[in-house]
Amino acid sequence: MTRRLDGLTLFNNPRGSNPKRVRMYLAEKGLDIPLRNVDFGALEHRTEEFRAINPMATLPVLRLEDGSYLSESYAICRYLEELYPEPPLFGTTPKERAVIEMWNRRIELDVAVYATSFVKHQSPFFAGTLTQVPDYVEACRIDAMKKFDWLDEELATRDYLAGDAFTVVDISAYCRLETGKSAGLFFADRHENLLRWWARIEARPSAAA
Repeated sequence: MTRRLDGLTLFNNPRGSNPKRVRMYLAEKGLDIPLRNVDFGALEHRTEEFRAINPMATLPVLRLEDGSYLSESYAICRYLEELYPEPPLFGTTPKERAVIEMWNRRIELDVAVYATSFVKHQSPFFAGTLTQVPDYVEACRIDAMKKFDWLDEELATRDYLAGDAFTVVDISAYCRLETGKSAGLFFADRHENLLRWWARIEARPSAAA
């Protein structure tokens, strides 16, 4: 059963990995928040109107019932978890929460950063927002493969990244790595455990959110 939260508004873009992380989280939780799409192509995220909402000009942004705004996808998910703890995606015990935080940080800083940079340093979309270094693209591929080797070993003894249960970490990793996959960076055939994990996450209805 889906719970509609009409007092909230999620500023969204259908293509971004960060907005997808929140949408996928909402789908897993059975929550429905009204969406307001922001057009990247029309640079709506860089307008003065939007920067008044989020000076970082990034998505997603959650408008709260009191009229304030919360940005950063992980923070949005964490906020909603406090309000709607079932089913739990951030753990239920101090140790579970700590392990999930540990793994989310590892995914963001030690793995997904290469997929993100792989895209940013070659996509025309980012040409005007950062200094692109074309030679860095291949370096990202090489380093990503090393991290994939490590993750593949980790997944040899469990089904999900932070343990035996599906958590927000699997959402984070799937959304980030999906971006790299769309640009040509993905696991090798030798990454059998990672490929099984990917198929497991991709089969969840929330992956289509």
